[in-house]
Amino acid sequence: MTEVNAMDARIGRGVKALAMLGLLLVAAAAVGCGPGAEQATGTVRGTVVRPPGQDPRSGGGGSDGRDTARVPVNGDPVRARDEHGRVVASTVSAPPDGGFRFDLPPGAYRITEDILGVGVQVRVRAGETVTVTLTLPSV
Repeated sequence: MTEVNAMDARIGRGVKALAMLGLLLVAAAAVGCGPGAEQATGTVRGTVVRPPGQDPRSGGGGSDGRDTARVPVNGDPVRARDEHGRVVASTVSAPPDGGFRFDLPPGAYRITEDILGVGVQVRVRAGETVTVTLTLPSV
């Protein structure tokens, strides 16, 4: 084999090796971006409620005194804060039950109703649902 042919053969092997490396990187990236690669989340599902009677914020929604059930509060801002106090998700409580929902990565969070500041600490685990009730005080 001549020196030129030997060099061509080495270049050809190098190109093939680089092509294989490129294919492996593309395959690894495809696997890393697939459905199984997404970070699993957990769910925080909750409600915002208040005691029966006059709603101090709106002056309405009273009870006749016989109803001791909690009254749903709709339209209040609800936020999820991480362990550093940063807001990572927000929503508003919604009819008919004052409900809200967050899908969050695993970790510790403080879930708060942000008008009166009522909150609870929760730990979110992948694939699990945490249920909370934020009960506003009578003021």
